[in-house]
Amino acid sequence: MQHLVQEKNDSNDKLYDYTIVIHNDKISDILPSKNYISNDTVQAIILKGKFVVPGLIDAHVHFATDPTEERRNNAEKVLKEMLLTGITSVRDMAGDARALSSLSRDALVGDIVAPNIYYSSLMAGTTFFADPRTIASAQGGISGQMPYMKAIDDTSNVVLEVAQAKGTGASGIKMYADLTNNEVVKIVKEAKRQNIPVWSHAALQIAKPSEIIASGVISISQANMLVYENEDNESLINTWISHESSEEEKEFWDKEFEKLDFSELYKLMIKNNVVLDATMSVLLIFKNHPKMIWRYEIGKRIIQQAHKTGVLIDAGSDSDQSTFVQHEMKLLVNECGFTPIDAIKAATKYSAMATGILEREGTIEVGKKANLLLLTANPIENIDHIDDTFLIIKNGELYNKK
Repeated sequence: MQHLVQEKNDSNDKLYDYTIVIHNDKISDILPSKNYISNDTVQAIILKGKFVVPGLIDAHVHFATDPTEERRNNAEKVLKEMLLTGITSVRDMAGDARALSSLSRDALVGDIVAPNIYYSSLMAGTTFFADPRTIASAQGGISGQMPYMKAIDDTSNVVLEVAQAKGTGASGIKMYADLTNNEVVKIVKEAKRQNIPVWSHAALQIAKPSEIIASGVISISQANMLVYENEDNESLINTWISHESSEEEKEFWDKEFEKLDFSELYKLMIKNNVVLDATMSVLLIFKNHPKMIWRYEIGKRIIQQAHKTGVLIDAGSDSDQSTFVQHEMKLLVNECGFTPIDAIKAATKYSAMATGILEREGTIEVGKKANLLLLTANPIENIDHIDDTFLIIKNGELYNKK
């Protein structure tokens, strides 16, 4: 691909008139177009004036909570739509791994038009598995006793549970709810020994955010959950639930946020290289629910403050595919003070870090997967240009939105 404008991986600078060479499914060379020597055996695509960014990664989706044949057909339809907007990989954060394994395999080999799918095995405390979603995901078996959906308590054989989770083909273990700090430490320690990453909600009802962050997880989800670090915040939450909106909403929430101190959590996240899977898209849903609006108001302020402090933040929609990661990127810019390049990094490099795949995708580098999004306008100037799709490349294969 010749004569591209490429954004540099770690700055706002652009590389003008560059050529990217792809061999099989990987990037084999990146060089100024003037230095590229044409070869008749290599297909050349002239893309003068087009802009290229890494293929987007949605770090928080759910495709198989309750899989049926009809929902499988809809999942394939939505996955195709996602790929053709420039999303080349997704991280599924809990569901029926039997269905997800099939989708992941079909996406990988090209039987369906879809992003790469990295899915999870879920672990939680025993009480969580009365949740209807877990029962739906365990059809044909028992919720909490499936290899990909395990109830954990003090008597659990964590070595076996982690081995079974890994055996499902999952790319990571998702810790969801109702786990003690001792259980968290055991899971993460064993997962590291067996070389499978662990993802977690930012709070687990028993284990606190600081305990989870320090345990060795690589990402935590739901920014608003950081509030649960301090038990004293429970009284604040009760105040927020009963709050009635007024014309001074911004001032009210600014003052409420000043009562909170997340500085030690931010330091801990930076020290441990933990990515915050902020999920602004799902927080926005709470904006129109008076008793839950605090999640939106406090959550977006946490995201903005964490970002300014230097916490790494990915882009995950968590909206059951009612919106895609591009919507999340725009919210990070318009609601949380990100620059467009910050939002692009969130949806590429940091989403790859959160998933545990940065060594093979998430940036444009020689040796990495050829997952690229080509645009007709510069998204660094305006994040809305992330929708101006011209061409998508996933694992070296070309896809045209039209």
